[in-house]
Amino acid sequence: MPTEKRYYWLKLKRDFFKRHDIEIVEAMPNGKDYVLFYLKLLIESIDHEGTLRFSDTIPYDEQMISVITRTNIDIVRSAMKIFEHLNLVEIMDDKTIYLKEAAKLLGCESYSAERVRNYREKQESLISALHCDHIVQKSDEEIEIEKERELEIDKEKESKADKPPRKRFSIPLVSEVEAYCKERNNKVNAQHFFDWYQSKGWMVGKNKMVDWRATVRTWEQRDGDKPKSQTITERMAGM
Repeated sequence: MPTEKRYYWLKLKRDFFKRHDIEIVEAMPNGKDYVLFYLKLLIESIDHEGTLRFSDTIPYDEQMISVITRTNIDIVRSAMKIFEHLNLVEIMDDKTIYLKEAAKLLGCESYSAERVRNYREKQESLISALHCDHIVQKSDEEIEIEKERELEIDKEKESKADKPPRKRFSIPLVSEVEAYCKERNNKVNAQHFFDWYQSKGWMVGKNKMVDWRATVRTWEQRDGDKPKSQTITERMAGM
């Protein structure tokens, strides 16, 4: 069964040219040529996991390396000595050239994996384009409806902000009712008022009492309207 085709590449870090060994090489006379030559060696070695050899029986010599990397032979001779000295390159016993960091920088991908990756990228791009197109092609009616809805929401917020918060009813103490009646100088019996609405669950007719002071004033008014007859407070006192 044939071996599936694979793709290889080098993963250089952003700080590659800031490494001390690379900075030292680049600072030398012809240093930029040395660094370029080193990168060419790395690229040549990616199909062989960091090793360079013409064949199983024939190793590369300096002339051959000069040809395949299109580098001046003098640059090749000088650079290889520097690379060995800085431990960037190792010449093995059988003359195989081994670039130690190539294995760490090596990335690979099978042909089928590349096709799947490309397909997924195209699908994601298509979905993104369709989404953008849908947004762009909204009808004038849809845009107008959205604007009206936004205006309604703004009006509701403004209306709620303008309305004062509704006071929550709390059952008064008899002493509070009594003090209010004295302040009003009326004839409402505070205890009878309290007992009456306590028995009614503080309901006024079918509605929950909102303001007991207003209810006291109502009692006061009704008693004032009947000066010759028995007042509401007096009638309830006799119950």
